[in-house]
Amino acid sequence: MQPMLATHSPTGRVPEGPDWVHEVKWDGIRLLADVVDDRLTLRNRRGIDVTVTYPELHSPAKHTHLPHDVLLDGEVVAVNRHGVANLQALAPRMHQRDPRKVAQLAAAVPARFMVFDILRLDGATLTNLPLEQRRELLESLDLPSIGPGWQVPPQYEDGPLLAQATLDQGLEGIISKRLGSAYEPGVRSSDWVKVPHRTEFVGVIGGWVPETENPRRLGSLWIGHPHDEQTFDTDGLLYPITRAGSGLSHAERDDLLAVLRSIETDHQPFVPPLWGPDARRAHWVEPILCVQVRYLGQPGAFSKGAATTAPDAGQLRQPVLRRLRPDVAALEAPDIVVDELE
Repeated sequence: MQPMLATHSPTGRVPEGPDWVHEVKWDGIRLLADVVDDRLTLRNRRGIDVTVTYPELHSPAKHTHLPHDVLLDGEVVAVNRHGVANLQALAPRMHQRDPRKVAQLAAAVPARFMVFDILRLDGATLTNLPLEQRRELLESLDLPSIGPGWQVPPQYEDGPLLAQATLDQGLEGIISKRLGSAYEPGVRSSDWVKVPHRTEFVGVIGGWVPETENPRRLGSLWIGHPHDEQTFDTDGLLYPITRAGSGLSHAERDDLLAVLRSIETDHQPFVPPLWGPDARRAHWVEPILCVQVRYLGQPGAFSKGAATTAPDAGQLRQPVLRRLRPDVAALEAPDIVVDELE
């Protein structure tokens, strides 16, 4: 079965009124947990069996509190050192299948399964039941009693209040769900509306800053957008957006640094010029490489010239490097709409 998907709020606002309930939107990996004859199988959104990746969630399949036949929908999450659920905390084992290495990673950063829907119970398909009835059945299972790895996150009536609270706590955002709605497998339905705080954009690398402890290693990137698209081919200038350092593996950093060193230049490409300690330590590069960045905030949080008042031009909250975008030309970067990763 394919999981039901949410649509973006067309207005960017949280749906309000008595027909809606609201949940925290977790920055994790969508999973379906299928228990048949006491055997648990975890599958990701593409239907791939990833049970071996999350050994800390295996034992509940034999627990008396878990039915012999049940299909659950949820999000597997792990918290970072700041206590916030973060996809990067799961990254080291997302594609790891070696049981020994997975066990070590699970011991270091345990995963939690945030279960928010039930699709089958004791052989009966529940997808046509209204949301509130499915929720009542889910809560009757008492999953939290199984252990800290299994949780049923609460629902809230006040969506705007939850949105503000999750923004203040640095969480991903919220999901609003329409009462009375059925579960539509594989459908991106307007009955589920997501209002994420973390959004993504594609920017152009204009320079890099070495690590403080090891100046030969890549610490962070200065990122911007073409300053004047009409003259960019000749002047190659950027307006600054942010500086970001987290998100890439050590191997990815080393590979990227080799490329950046090959395109270094003596001229800072940002207008107005960046200043401050990290700008003085920066190595400037030709603005030809693009990178995808995730940040905490609302769409439109950065605009041309908005980053020029601070020395570090880092007004975006918690920017994270997601991946390089060699498929995008520098001039195309401002127009790229990044589809949210589920």
